[in-house]
Amino acid sequence: MGWEKILKKIDDFIRERVRGAGARGVVLGLSGGVDSALVALLCKRALGERVFALLMPTKHSAKAHLNDALGLCADLNLAHKILPIQPILDAFLAQSAGASSLRMGNFAARIRMSLLYDLAALKDYLVVGTSNKSELMLGYGTIYGDLACAFNPIGSLYKSEIYALSAFLNLPSAFLTKPPSADLWEDQSDEGDLGFSYAQIDAGLEALEKGDEGAISRLDAGLLAMLKQRIQRNAFKRKMPEILELRGLL
Repeated sequence: MGWEKILKKIDDFIRERVRGAGARGVVLGLSGGVDSALVALLCKRALGERVFALLMPTKHSAKAHLNDALGLCADLNLAHKILPIQPILDAFLAQSAGASSLRMGNFAARIRMSLLYDLAALKDYLVVGTSNKSELMLGYGTIYGDLACAFNPIGSLYKSEIYALSAFLNLPSAFLTKPPSADLWEDQSDEGDLGFSYAQIDAGLEALEKGDEGAISRLDAGLLAMLKQRIQRNAFKRKMPEILELRGLL
């Protein structure tokens, strides 16, 4: 794959989005996962010192993820701040009746995005997104949480392509080998939630997107049902909120 050509397009995209908005730089949430690590590296390549990362663990966050994120900040000489969000999350949960793990995870994702947007306002920066194409197609994310951003440089790359580009750019092996996780609650993993590996998911998503009936017919029946259900059910997450047109009636 021609990664050099793709990297040039990503560099230009990041610079143009920041310049076009009249912003000074970008902020991102750095979780310790491969997606945010790759975006941090891409933004550092494009913008140099005009990148800031927030590390926002809860009491359920894996210590290894925080350590990996801190290691990347050191490697990239990336300006950053650790901002534990457990006290804020506890305040939200105190007002929520019997919050499930999913609801707690949604709270955490939206708290993190609120802090990112506040920091962006303070610094006159833009919030850069870190969701990949696999997550976006499935709606595997929190609307107005981790799915919120001013722009997203990796949203057209499947998760398997994220790993390939990360390897090409020599991201530390820890990011390439750990199980993918949004780190929303203890021992949470993407593939555990979805029930299939990203290799299987990406093959299915690509077949569906291309309308490749032969490839679709060879997919595991459970995988195909899960993909179709999630794509349909979460389609609203991939669109701006619809506004009812009433002007013609006035």
